[in-house]
Amino acid sequence: MRHPYKTARCILFREPPHSDTTTDDGTPANEYLLAIHSSFWGKHRKRWGLPGGQIEWGESPEIAVTRELEEELSICVPALIEIGPYSYKRSLHMVYAAALEGPLGEWDDSELLDVRWFSEADVAALHTDDALHASYELDAIRALMQKLS
Repeated sequence: MRHPYKTARCILFREPPHSDTTTDDGTPANEYLLAIHSSFWGKHRKRWGLPGGQIEWGESPEIAVTRELEEELSICVPALIEIGPYSYKRSLHMVYAAALEGPLGEWDDSELLDVRWFSEADVAALHTDDALHASYELDAIRALMQKLS
């Protein structure tokens, strides 16, 4: 049986180094990794989105997102948290999350133009500025925050 998802994406999160920013309950606020995919090469307005990509024929969304993270960011995540499906351009996209410990190394600059860590407030500002790729990124990050609290 074929799954209904076009892509699989991942919210990579970490506790920021040397940060005294906390959430309402006093725990350290996380940062979230967003990327500009190479599909925006040459376009005037580049938008930030979650790492991940197309699900290949016969792949499960979990395998696809794991493969994409290895290809794009050269990382292997030990465990995925299922966040859920989100709709974008009349297709469903499955979103997962994973904690990333340690520094982010090299990324594949043929697939990604830029990667950066953002606070939840920064992602909210990108959403307000219409600078997010799929527009569901902020909702997915907030769903993750609920799961972690």
